[in-house]
Formats: sequence, structure tokens, C-alpha cells
Amino acid sequence: MDDWNYCVSTLPKVSRTFALNISVLKGDLHRSILVAYLFCRTVDTVEDAAKLDPQAKINLLTEFVPLIQSTDRSHRLQKWVSACSIVDGTVNDLDLLKNIDRVFRVYDTLAPAHQTPIAESVSRMALGMAHFQKKFTSEGLTPLENEQELEEYCYFVAGVVGEMLCELMIACLPNLSAEGRETMRNCAVSFGLGLQMTNISKDVIVDQSRGWSYIPRSYIEETGMTLEEFQSGSNPVKNLEVIEKILLKTTGHLRDALKYTLAIPRNEIRLRLFCIWPLWMAVETVATLHNNKNLLSSDAPVKISRATVRRILRRTPLIAYSNFLLQQSFDDILKAPELNSPPPFQRQSLVARLERIQLTPSIEAE
Repeated sequence: MDDWNYCVSTLPKVSRTFALNISVLKGDLHRSILVAYLFCRTVDTVEDAAKLDPQAKINLLTEFVPLIQSTDRSHRLQKWVSACSIVDGTVNDLDLLKNIDRVFRVYDTLAPAHQTPIAESVSRMALGMAHFQKKFTSEGLTPLENEQELEEYCYFVAGVVGEMLCELMIACLPNLSAEGRETMRNCAVSFGLGLQMTNISKDVIVDQSRGWSYIPRSYIEETGMTLEEFQSGSNPVKNLEVIEKILLKTTGHLRDALKYTLAIPRNEIRLRLFCIWPLWMAVETVATLHNNKNLLSSDAPVKISRATVRRILRRTPLIAYSNFLLQQSFDDILKAPELNSPPPFQRQSLVARLERIQLTPSIEAE
């Protein structure tokens, strides 16, 4: 199997969801986004390793950055792959780590105009993940302090991807209006935040069982609970109140994601579907999580049904050309009144805070 076919065959093994929407793309954009996703998955596997201590994660994450920023990486890449032997994860994720050199060889064939945003995004993601690992300890529940830190964390793991995808798409849309370009760039980060916060909400119990949480401490304390009470689930009503707070914020970001999608020219059906499918699945997930007490009584992530996924894949291509029908479909899913007035996303405030964060590599000998 050649390197490209390895990448194509690996994608659905590490993410069935993103394999669906990436497969709808064609040509150079398909190739570039598939490679970019595998890089993102690689650093995400390091960050998610449940048995790896924070400093080991910081080392691996920061050491990945020079690999993607340089073409002279052969020796360092071999050393990095060897160091990843301590990473735990699924069989398919670990296989990707072991064969990341194959992804790099495909990456080296991409157009420089595509390599640049990919390298910038993945580097910022890896360094951002390393920055937040410094806040975590290997023991105990370690939530983010407040909503601002939640936004900052989600930016580094997903917002940077939104920025990257936006620039790759805009480069393929020479006739995109100035207004459309501005809307996409203004909403790109919010799109990423919305998808990430959806994942945080559905995985809240799973994450706690693994020893950490991405629910802000301030969300928990505003209900009068302690962190220990939230983790124990002793007050389901208040726990649900915490989840509802993050769901409301999530819907605001998902509405921005819809604005992003509707700014793509209506004749660019493949690009629209690439955005629509993960967005509709996220919106359906939020609707499923809303006031769902089962979320608090199971350590399994809440998932939408396969029938719902099939319905999305079957129906959305029929309405992808129409802004009106897409808006109507989106609103029909998110029809709960409690989710209709999300707080506005203060993008410039996030940008200002990000500028103050020093993403300097911090590697220590193990």
C-alpha cells in the first residue's frame, strides 16, 4: 500500500464522522484536509493518553512542532516515533503514530499554499495543548477555571482548525464576495469551538472517570456545588444545570457555524456538505443532550442514533443549495426555547487573551 492509500484507509479507522465529510471533497483540497486531519489526530492522541503524565505529553507535543515546520526531519521524526512508545490509546490511533512518517511524505507533496496554513494550525494546536497540560495534574479532577479558559482551550484544540479550513477553502473560492470572505473568517473560530464544546458536553462523565474535566470550575461553583459534589453526581438537578449552561454557550457557536456555512457560495455543494454534516450532527447531539438526565447516570458518551446520521446524510444534499431551507432545518432541530438566546461570542476578547499567552516550548528530560 502506498503512502496516500495508507492515509485514505486510516482516516475512517480513527474517525468515522470526519471520514464522512472529508470524503465529499475532491482534488487538492481533499488531499490537504485529509492529511491535516491525520496530523491533528496524531497530536490529539498524545493529549488524550490517559496513562501518560502531563510532562511527558508536553515533551511529545512540543517536539512535534519542528517536525511539521521543517523538511529536514528524518532523524528527529524517527526519534519522536520511538518516544511515542509510551503513549496509550486505541489500536488504530497508535498505528497512526507509528506510521506518521507516511503522512509526512504525502504532506511534502502538497502545494506550499496548503502546507503553510496546515503547519501553522497544527503547530499552534500542539503548543496550545502543551500549555494547558501545565495546568493539569496526573491525579484528581482538574477543571478549567472559567469560561475564558474554556474558550482558550477550545481554540487551541479546534478553533485553530476552523481557521485553517477557512483559509484553505477561501483559496479555492476566487469568486467569493468580500462579504462572504469576512463572514467566514469572523465565524471560523466559533465553528471550531461549537464542535469541541459539543464533544465536551457529551463526554462529561467519561472525562471525569479518566481524572479530568473540561467543565469550567466557575460553572460548577455558580450552582453552589463543590467540585467533589459535581464529580460525585450527588445532586443531579444542579449537575444538569451545569450541563445546560455549557449547552447554551455551545448553541451560540453552532449558530455562528451556520453563518459560516451559508456564506459559502450556493453552487459549492461539496464545500457546503463538508460543513453541514458535522454541524448537523453536533446540533442533533445538543438537542439530544438538552435536559437529558441519562447523561448523568452513564459513563458512556451520548451519541445520536445511526438512523439520525443516515437521515442527515440523505436529506441535507437535497437542501444544501438553499440558505432558507438550511436555516429552517437547523431551527427545527434546535427548537427548545431555552437554547434560543445564547450569549454572544466575544471573538475580539478571545483574540486579545490569546495574544497574552506565551506558547514557548517547555521540554524537560524524562
